[in-house]
Amino acid sequence: MTDNRPSINLNNHTEVESTLAALADAKTIAAEKGDESQANQLWRDIQALKIVSTYVTAINNIKQQKYRDAWCELEQCEITCNFLSENSSKEFYKNSGADFVEKYVRKWQSLYPYCVFASPAMVVGYYTCSICNHKIRPRSRCQHIKGRIYNGELCTHQAHDLEIREISIVTNPVQKYSVVHNDETLDFSLLEYLCSHICSPFDEWEAHWTTKMFPKDRFHSVSEDYKCPCQSGNNFGQCCSDKVEIEIPHIDFVFKNGLNENAEVERFPY
Repeated sequence: MTDNRPSINLNNHTEVESTLAALADAKTIAAEKGDESQANQLWRDIQALKIVSTYVTAINNIKQQKYRDAWCELEQCEITCNFLSENSSKEFYKNSGADFVEKYVRKWQSLYPYCVFASPAMVVGYYTCSICNHKIRPRSRCQHIKGRIYNGELCTHQAHDLEIREISIVTNPVQKYSVVHNDETLDFSLLEYLCSHICSPFDEWEAHWTTKMFPKDRFHSVSEDYKCPCQSGNNFGQCCSDKVEIEIPHIDFVFKNGLNENAEVERFPY
């Protein structure tokens, strides 16, 4: 990643908010003067700073075991990255750090145990354009395109007169924040292990999902009535309890900067 992130302390919330406010004031002035190019560039600068600062907050929250907060912040990064990508050059997107964050947000999300979400189905009375407030109809649309920026403002279609009809339970939600799980019942050990081996949110790492064989005597704590470690879905006594070695899901973390000599190389989950 090209290290062109803003020269401010991303862990200092006050400093980040102050910089965002200054950029927003400059954007307002540019828009009032009719300098759309400058207003749009300041919008990009604001979104890029929001992305990297929110990402830093998310990783810090994971380290503090505030997993649900971090999950929602990672989703905000994902959404903002999408809008910024659609409204900036590839060079700006990469140099701002957004490209790095987009890549690593997906990696962090893949380590979460969340797999069930609520998805509401609703009827929308009508939409209006956030730029000109035009009421959008099939044969009556304004000139603004949803998802594009105009004079420093992102065009969205705002929904009115919402009526919720049903809520479905899904595994691939549109909105990832609607997690159904109770965090107290979940295993966040992958996130804990990773956090114990990185120094900065911008450390580079890879995760390779595979399997690994372990001798049966390593599973002495697993009752035959428990789910089998191989994750077949069967009880241990009906599955792998009579095997000499048991193959279980395994993940290898590869760190660009390597591990320090005191780092825990392998963590056995049983």
